[in-house]
Amino acid sequence: MTPTPRRVHPDVLPPVHADTPTAEDRHALTRSDRGRLPALTRRVLVSLLQGPYLARALHPNLWPVLVVEEDLVRERLGDLFLDLVLDQESGVAFVRPMTDDEVDLPRTIRSMPLTYIDTVLALFLRERLLRASGGRVFVGRDEIDEHCEPFRSAEDTNLSLYAKRVNASVSKFKDASILRTTNEEDRFEISPVLGLVFDADVVSAVTAELRQLAGEVAEPSSEDDS
Repeated sequence: MTPTPRRVHPDVLPPVHADTPTAEDRHALTRSDRGRLPALTRRVLVSLLQGPYLARALHPNLWPVLVVEEDLVRERLGDLFLDLVLDQESGVAFVRPMTDDEVDLPRTIRSMPLTYIDTVLALFLRERLLRASGGRVFVGRDEIDEHCEPFRSAEDTNLSLYAKRVNASVSKFKDASILRTTNEEDRFEISPVLGLVFDADVVSAVTAELRQLAGEVAEPSSEDDS
């Protein structure tokens, strides 16, 4: 006759210690760390959240991590109501608030407000990027001043004050790494991120409004009259 197996009492099972390592613990950086992501993936998220963008040329250690962990990064950003914009061709990525016409979503990051001159400069630099059709694009400070001058309204007769406003916009774009300094003084490389920020419809509408504000409303062309 086969003996009946003895029932093991729960008290004699091996105890489970609270400090037993788990799969998530291998990424812990400190005793209090409860994060589950590897350190470099976390740095990718921080870089995107701090902004203004993450670039292959500027962040060679983080860019490959972003490409490999793109789905995971998108998931974590989605938890914060953020969308990831990633362009492999130009090598730039940034985040923007998630939007929906039917759902009221909170804004979790601050956008950089643009002044009138900021907008003029942003659209000018974007146009230069798109006209180049790839590759690195550079612009001189003299070209910036020349482009901004026609957008000075007739009532704005204080040339010194207008020049200070242009200077402030250039400084803002340098601080945001949209204009990158080069070995040549007053010559900048334009970040490719500007080619992704505005779509064609927005650019057309904003450009028309800027020209109206500057008192330069375009006359209808002969093609429009035909």
